[in-house]
Order: sequence, then C-alpha cells, then structure tokens
Amino acid sequence: MSPPSAPVDPAPAVPPARRRHRHILTLAVPAVGTLVADPLLGLVDTAVVGRLGAAQLGGLGLAVGVLTALSWVFNFLVFGTTSTVARAVGAGDRHAAGRRVQHAGQVAAVIGVVIGLVLLLGAPALVHAFGAVDELVDPAVTYLRIRAVGVPFLLLGYVGHGAFRGVSDTRTPLLVALVANVINAALTYVLAIPLGFGLTGAAWATVVAEVVVVVCFAVLLGRTGLPIAGHGRPGAVELRALVVVSRDLFLRTGGLVLGLLAVTAAAARVGAVTAAGHQVLYQTFLLVSFLMDGFAIAGQAIVGTSLGAGRLDEARAYGRDLVRWGIGGGAVVALVLVAGRDLLPRLLTDDPAVLGVIGTAWVVAAVAHVVNGPVFALDGVLMGAEDFAYLRTWTVIAAVVGGVAGQLVPVVGGGLLGLWLAIEALMVIRLVSLVLRVRGDAWGRPGAALVTGPPGPSSSGGRG
Repeated sequence: MSPPSAPVDPAPAVPPARRRHRHILTLAVPAVGTLVADPLLGLVDTAVVGRLGAAQLGGLGLAVGVLTALSWVFNFLVFGTTSTVARAVGAGDRHAAGRRVQHAGQVAAVIGVVIGLVLLLGAPALVHAFGAVDELVDPAVTYLRIRAVGVPFLLLGYVGHGAFRGVSDTRTPLLVALVANVINAALTYVLAIPLGFGLTGAAWATVVAEVVVVVCFAVLLGRTGLPIAGHGRPGAVELRALVVVSRDLFLRTGGLVLGLLAVTAAAARVGAVTAAGHQVLYQTFLLVSFLMDGFAIAGQAIVGTSLGAGRLDEARAYGRDLVRWGIGGGAVVALVLVAGRDLLPRLLTDDPAVLGVIGTAWVVAAVAHVVNGPVFALDGVLMGAEDFAYLRTWTVIAAVVGGVAGQLVPVVGGGLLGLWLAIEALMVIRLVSLVLRVRGDAWGRPGAALVTGPPGPSSSGGRG
C-alpha cells in the first residue's frame, strides 16, 4: 500500500470584489493628492512672483516650462522603482527590493549632478534657444541656475516616491509632499517679498523644499522594512537591466511629450486664437490626467506585487477592476466637463474669440475622457507587469500618429477641433494596443523583479 501523498496547498483565492475595490481606492486617493500638490504649488509660486513684475513672472514661466519637461522625461525613476520594488516585495525578496532602491538612488544622483551642471552652465544658451525677449533672459537664467542646484534632490525624491509606492504605501509620499509644499510656499513668500530677494528667493525656496523631500524619505524609508544600505554598486546584470528599463521608459515618456508638443506647435501655426483655445483645453487635460493617474499608480503597485507573488489570476482581476474604474472615472469627468461647458472655460479665459473657438472642441475633448480613463489605468497595469518595451513601442507609435495628424491640421484645416481629434487619435491607438496586450498572456510574467542579483537574506520569503 503506497503512503498517502502530502496535501497540496490550494492556490490562494482572488480577493472578493469589495476588498479589491477598497484596496484600489486606498492607494489611488492619496496618490491623487500627491499628484495634485505640484500644480497647486505652482499656482502659489505664480501668485507670489506675479506681484514682483511682468518680467519676473514671464521668466518664471519660461524656466518652469523647461523644468517641467525635465521632470516628465526623468520620471522613469519613479515608474521603474515602483514596479521592480513591487515585484520583489510580492516575491518575498525584500533584500532585492532594497537593493533596487539603493541602486536607483545612485543612478538618480549621477543623472541629477550631470543635468544640474548642464543647466548651470547652459542656462543662457537654453533660454536664448527658446527665443525669449531680452527682458525675460536674466530672470529665467537666474531662476534656472539656482534650481539646477536642486536637480539631484529632485530626482532622488522620485526614487523615494517609487520606493513607497512599490510597498503599496501612497500615504507617506502624500504627507511628505504636503510638508514640502507648505515649507516651499512659506519660504517663497518670505524670501521673495518681505526679505526682498524676489525671484531668487522663490528659486531657493523650491531648492530647500526638494532637499526636505529627500531628507524626509531618507528618514522614513526605514518604515518600509526594506534593507536599503550596504548593497554597493550594481553588478553588470543589474546595471544592464537598469539601463534597459530606463531607456524604455525614457523613450516612452519622451515620445509622448514630443507627440503632444507637435500638436501644440501646430496650434501656434493655425493662429493666436486657436493657440489660446488649445492652451485652455490642454491645461484641463493635464489636470484630469493628474486625477486619473491615481488609478495608474494603484495598478502599478498592486499588479507588480501580485505578479511577484505568482498570483496571475489576482493581477488579472485587479486589471479588470482598474479598467472599470478608469471608464467610470472618465465618464464622471466627461459629464462634469460637458455640463460646465459654458462656465468652466470662462475660469481660464474671458476672451470672446477664444471662448467661441473652444465650443465644440470642448465637448469632444470632454467626452474623450471615457477613452482616456482606461488608458491611464491600463498603463499602470502594464508598468506593474514591467512590460516596458511594449509600452515604449506603442506609445511612440501613437505619439507619431497623433503628432503627424496634428501637423496636418494647419495645412488641411480643421482648427481646434481637428487638433483635439489628433490628440484623441493618439489616445485611441494607446487604448487599442493596451487592451490587446492585457487580453493575451505575454504581459503576465509571474516572479520576482527584473533587476535581481545575489540572493539576499530574505529571498526565501522571510522578512528582511
């Protein structure tokens, strides 16, 4: 008689829908607060500097435009850290997760120093390349050179955000962002106006806030339970994986930014009124993007953790939930924007000609958020799955199509409506490519993070 076989542990059940939805909102809501904090801070800076004079305000706007593009391009440090940390945590390898954070911090510091030096030395050439009038050159150059000092801290802060998101903690980054923003707002006012340092004071206030963010994350990282210190420099395999991930995310984000910039450039070629109308719609689009990106952040952390633990069915279930949240959130936003089509544009402009050209384009751009919502959610799902190469390829393809379509509008006609149909073509291509991907199996690779190294003390699943 053969001995009885050992009992086989049943596969862990997928959490019930109510628990999944609660988990999504627990991560998404604080993430939205963190994302919205930066634009609100920009409004505070604008309000303070706006009292110093037109040249200072114009110089601030030009310099912040450069720094915003910089932050968009290098936000791969957030995305890459979040995904690989989540995968390692899900696999029970907290040692690998801590190693990933430390190595990402080293990369951020090196890139930050290089970019900071480029800004410090090249600020005059950069400002002149933008075609700034003479009265804006000195304020913009001064602001950029001071902010260059804070670039390494800005990028290190991105790694801190990614680390906490990777362990499914979006509340701590929100707290850090709120503290930094309060300090920045207070210092900006005190240094710029009562102490009389003007735009220089505003710039130094932001640098101080960036340092505060890094110090806060350094102190609070111990709460993640990740062994951050003592890993040394990344090995050849880890460095190669870091380079590949950084390259793919850099190209993905850079392609998207260039596609949208191509449409903005086309708007300027159509005429001043069309360009102004496009700015109103574009700023509204960015605000909604911040709101909807909370689901992308939640998806990245949850899906990364589920796949790291080998729970593919759970990752798929959360992916479906996130798509529903994206569609529902997009529909709510669309209804609000359509209902407020006579009021909301007037909050940004009172020019009758601009309001007249917005008209139908506002409604089309508003309804399009039903498409945009699931795009943001699915983007987060595939980032959590570390499917960066696929995201890179199809985001760049979509950006090329949208950018070329936008460039054709000044030639063939279509005005503001045509420009926003071009942007929506970009988003539809992204949606179709994302849906096709998640319906297959290639994205759902279970297991630990892509960036691995020698097994750590917690690689067997114990706490590190």
